[in-house]
Amino acid sequence: MLRLALVLVLLLSLLAAAFHWSSSTRHQRADFTFINRGEIGTLDPNRMSWVQDIRVGYALWEGLYTLEPQTLKPIPGSADRIDISPDKKTYTFHIRENARWSNGDPLTSHDFVFAWRRMLEQPGDYTYLFHAIRGARSYQEAFAQSRKTGGVSPDIASVGIVAVDAKTLRVELEHPVAYFPDLCAFTPFWPLHQKSMEKFRDEATGAYSKGFTLPPHLVTNGPYRLESWTFREKLRLVANEHYWDRENVRSKSIDVLIGPDAMWAFLKYDSGAADWLSDAAGAIGAELFTQGRSDLHISPGFGTYLYKLNCSPTLPDGTKNPLADARVRRALSLAIDRTGIVKTITRLGERTASTFVPPGVFPGYQSPRGVELNVEEARRLLAEAGYPQGKGFPHIKITYNSEFHHGDVAQYVRRQWLETLGIDVGLEPLEIKVFRQKLHTTQYAIARASWTGDYNDVSTFLDCYRSDSDNNDTRWGNPTYDRLMDEAAMEPDQQRRLELFRQCEQILMDEQPIIPLYHDVLAYLFRDNVKGLYMHPRNMVMYKTIEVIRDGAAR
Repeated sequence: MLRLALVLVLLLSLLAAAFHWSSSTRHQRADFTFINRGEIGTLDPNRMSWVQDIRVGYALWEGLYTLEPQTLKPIPGSADRIDISPDKKTYTFHIRENARWSNGDPLTSHDFVFAWRRMLEQPGDYTYLFHAIRGARSYQEAFAQSRKTGGVSPDIASVGIVAVDAKTLRVELEHPVAYFPDLCAFTPFWPLHQKSMEKFRDEATGAYSKGFTLPPHLVTNGPYRLESWTFREKLRLVANEHYWDRENVRSKSIDVLIGPDAMWAFLKYDSGAADWLSDAAGAIGAELFTQGRSDLHISPGFGTYLYKLNCSPTLPDGTKNPLADARVRRALSLAIDRTGIVKTITRLGERTASTFVPPGVFPGYQSPRGVELNVEEARRLLAEAGYPQGKGFPHIKITYNSEFHHGDVAQYVRRQWLETLGIDVGLEPLEIKVFRQKLHTTQYAIARASWTGDYNDVSTFLDCYRSDSDNNDTRWGNPTYDRLMDEAAMEPDQQRRLELFRQCEQILMDEQPIIPLYHDVLAYLFRDNVKGLYMHPRNMVMYKTIEVIRDGAAR
């Protein structure tokens, strides 16, 4: 049936192509067009945490470091000279003299101080990454307390973020952080243009509305600027004429297309209306893989597909939450045959996941033994928790965003639990923005999720389940876990550090606030005429090098 559907898809794609080319006189095509993973949630760097948002962000912003396009290793970005003290605790960044904002204003050290201070005073999902900076955690806590009590705000001078002069920024760390250059290239460490944001500031709360992220108000410092944004349809990015390295920006315009589902995305790409489909996973990608399609590119990923479990004492409706019991959480995990997911649903060579950290990614790190299929043990734990054969288990739902293959996975897991444990859960497909809100506010029982590493260190996975992490949407916390993560952050001996991380992952797998299902692969669709587009497990792309050769010449 799927193959017949794909034949129909190809016929429809011819019609789509005809429509696309007939309308091309009305809409001039960008030099490079790609289909993003889903709807953009925000273009506020302090609030980005989803792949599709961050992916666009790398075109618009640049940190003190940036990422080399092929390896994604940190290299000098907005700063052309970086001095590191012998004890590796002090970084002095010298910002390029020709670094400018998209409106022509000079980029200064104060733009970084403003953005980083905002992250501490108005925390986002990644604020915990700033706690490596001297005094940052204490400042954040003191500021939050002053807001609650109406007391005096703490002095920002207590934090190791200092604008020495307009073009020099000094950052002092609590302890050496080997991956600090990676962090400086990452979303929450990007600068912000305070002047253009002020009209969107609420005087009472100090918070900024999303208006500053919309055209024509958004001012950025990366290789591109935002020209237009048609919601649920398209973003148009154009080369930033004030960018310091503008001569090496290959495509002068980029269209980022957004659509309702995987079928729409494939049709759009296959018609020739897009040069790159950034997520070809799911049934269509699996069928193309079977056919050996030459423009389908598969690469190992740097992430894990999982289910998050609400560990609060009560569910969103106020009733007792069975998932607050670690025995129940483990039973649910033990009852899933993950092999069926990768063999019958995803079908792109994914590896089943019994642990959270993908194997073989970090040299020297070995995950503990994880949770694998064991129905007998699952039934024993469920009975011990008071639900023999699932009797008395309350009706809960698996919540997921309705795009891609998430519904197929949820149906599979639902059947597994019904057949092995006698638990009948419901399914709750949601539009992406509603889903994001429910996930972030823990208004769910079980929710689909995934995590892709943001930088090259084991902590990029394990940090997000600290009790103070805004990426921890499970309401789970463990003091021993937090303490071991703190020790690992301070530990200079790498072997001992990795052992501490292993102990943390063991706690995570013992208590199962998350159920890992499989480790990701990347599935891109792009043709041979697309040059300078590099696949990397971290699933991020640097756009400066990308160009499309059409009729023997680049656009």
